This record gives sequence, C-alpha cells and structure tokens, in this order.
Amino acid sequence: MTPRTLADLPGIPALAVLAFLTTVARAGPADSTLQVVSGTTDAGDATDQWLAMLRKRLSPAEYDSVARLRKLRTVGEQAWAALIQSRIASWEREIPALAAPFHPVSPPGRVLIVLGNRDGGDAFTHDPTTIGFDLAELAANYGVADQPQNPALIDRLFRHEFTHLLQKAWLPTHPWLADSPLRAALLDIWLEGLGNYYSLSERWRGEDGRRPEAAQRALASLEPRFVTRLAALACADPDKAGALLAGSSSGPLDRKWGAMPAALWLEEDQEASPMALRNFIVAGPAGVWALADRHLPEPLRLVLKEAQVADSLCTSRHRSP
Repeated sequence: MTPRTLADLPGIPALAVLAFLTTVARAGPADSTLQVVSGTTDAGDATDQWLAMLRKRLSPAEYDSVARLRKLRTVGEQAWAALIQSRIASWEREIPALAAPFHPVSPPGRVLIVLGNRDGGDAFTHDPTTIGFDLAELAANYGVADQPQNPALIDRLFRHEFTHLLQKAWLPTHPWLADSPLRAALLDIWLEGLGNYYSLSERWRGEDGRRPEAAQRALASLEPRFVTRLAALACADPDKAGALLAGSSSGPLDRKWGAMPAALWLEEDQEASPMALRNFIVAGPAGVWALADRHLPEPLRLVLKEAQVADSLCTSRHRSP
C-alpha cells in the first residue's frame, strides 16, 4: 500500500496544504534511524530487553510462565525477521510523512526495533523509542512471511506502531486528563483510532467517496456499540468501567468498537481533506466527539450528544471542592 501524505490527496485548497508543508519543511527534516536487534539469544533465551518488554505487558503470573522458556527461532520466524530487516530502509523514508501531521513535535532520532518470539503480541510499542515485533505471533497469525501480501502487511504494522511513538511524543506537551471512565475511553479511541487508520488494508479504503462493503458492514455493527458503550461510560463507576472499556481497541479489526469506527471515519475524512489527520491530532481525544458527530446516523448522534452532556455534568461535580 502506498502511504498517504498531506500533498497526495484531493479535497482541500492547494494553498492551505502548501502553507502547512512549507512550515514543516522550515522546521527541518523529521529523520529517524531504525535499529533492529534480536530479542532472543543464540541459545533461545529471551534477552534482557525482551524480558523488560514482557514484564510491562504481562501479569506477574503470565511473565513467570514464559520468562525462563528456551525457544530457538523457527525457520518461519527467521523468515519474518528477514522480511522486517528488508523493510527498514523503506520505513526510514516514510517517517517524515508519518511525522508531518504531528508538527512541531519531532519523532525520536533513534528507534529500537526488537524481534522477540514469545508472548509479546504481533506488534507493540514499549516506550517512547522502542517497537517490538513478536515473530512467533506474526507466523501464527499471518502465515509464511514470503506470501505476496505480507510486505504490505508488515508495513502497515510498522506505520501503526510508529504512530504510537509520535503520540507518545505529542501527549507530554498536549496532556489529556483521563480522570473519568469516558475520558479514558476517548483517549484510547484517539490513540488507537489513529494507529488503526494505518492498519487498514485496501479492502477497507474507499474510492471517490464510496464506502467499501467491508467498511459498511463493520460500521453497521460497530457504530451502535460505539454509542452504547460511551453512553454507558458517562458517569460510570470507575470500579465497574473495565467491562465497558473492554474490546475498544483489542481483538480483530472488525470487532474493535472504539478504534475501528474512528479509523474508518478518519479514512473517509482524509480522502476528502489531506488535513484531516492533522486536525484530529491537534484536537486531541476531545476530537472524537466531532469525528463521531460527522459520521454517525442521526439517531445515534443524538444519543452520543446526550452522553457527552451527561459526562460533562458528572465530571464537573466530581471536580468540585
């Protein structure tokens, strides 16, 4: 899949795009160096780096069950490692376009890409400068690395995770107070909606303003759940919010009730205006309200507006002395 840049898409006055790109160019290039390291030793043990990454992601019991395993890379895992290594130069060339909507925040100058093979998840970020790929998960989920669709797949996974690094750089200077269950959900949708936008394959992306069939089916199922969950999270007891937040950004793409609608709506907005991603980033998690309002059918829009008002009232009472 060819990555989209601000200059590639129709639907916005050319002078506006030119002004933004000129501002970014004056700030200097957004260059990053990607360094690939193994998360597995020659003996099949997890490296200290991979163990630190697992410790952050797993429960103590889960961590203890895998930390001491000795697991040599399989032939299939080696093939995925080779595919990732072959994409590094291409990924480095993409970074300025990925970083442009986050201007003036710059991407990290050096990013470590760690290739493990136990219980990491196919792709994830660890800290502001580290991305992990679990070769065993990639092989289990996507088959043989040399299948023709997999270079594009691994590119999408990289764009998704590198976007999370950019968000980690953005949030310290644009903080969001996730002090209620609903505000925590908005943050998750902002984070993962942007990430999953880059995970969308061509089957999800429309042409000439037409929504593809796969997106139509997914949104028909997910939009009511999106509204129902956010409405339930308004004024929800924080101790009971976990079940309502579950599934917002985890599981198969077509079941992510929070991230997937946001990603598909962003795809439609970006097709119409190359500044859409930039505008959503600048708006922060509060921008989820406007994004949903532009795309939801009328009955669902009204329910979501009521949820927004209810949460505003509950949050105000909670913050009052």
